[in-house]
Amino acid sequence: MKPQDFAAAEPKLVLEDYFQGRSRAWGIFEDRFGNLRRQFVVDIQGTWDPASRTLTLVEDFVYSDGERQQRIWRIEKLGDNRYRGTAGDVIGAADGVISGNALFWEYDMDLKVGDSLWRVRFADWMWLQPRGALINRARVKRWGIEIGTVTLFFQQDPARTAATARQAAE
Repeated sequence: MKPQDFAAAEPKLVLEDYFQGRSRAWGIFEDRFGNLRRQFVVDIQGTWDPASRTLTLVEDFVYSDGERQQRIWRIEKLGDNRYRGTAGDVIGAADGVISGNALFWEYDMDLKVGDSLWRVRFADWMWLQPRGALINRARVKRWGIEIGTVTLFFQQDPARTAATARQAAE
């Protein structure tokens, strides 16, 4: 797939609009054999700064085994459809492009696996759906070999979603 394949797809994804305010995601990690290895919930607080063209996402993860983790993304809007993001466990930067309802970005990350850190590569796709659902699928590779897939479903804060729907109806 290429981002351009989704150029005409609706609704259009505008990252800084979608993640402004509160949202929540539910996710799973499946190993390369399709076995479910982890389940988690992520509470996200997004803040858009138009002056610096930077979206800050504070992600608070809670895994089904009780583990907690926080990741803070700083995502700079480089142009109409290009983004660059950094976070503490991301190596270098995530480079992404939006086209239509889809975002594709890739990045390397140090991923905690038991007592070890594994350097892995994420190839991450997001697709905005009607009524504010956002589907995310990331293929995870280590040494060029796929080790698993992360799937997430995002939902904006229900109060914000209702306000957006009222504005659209007016």
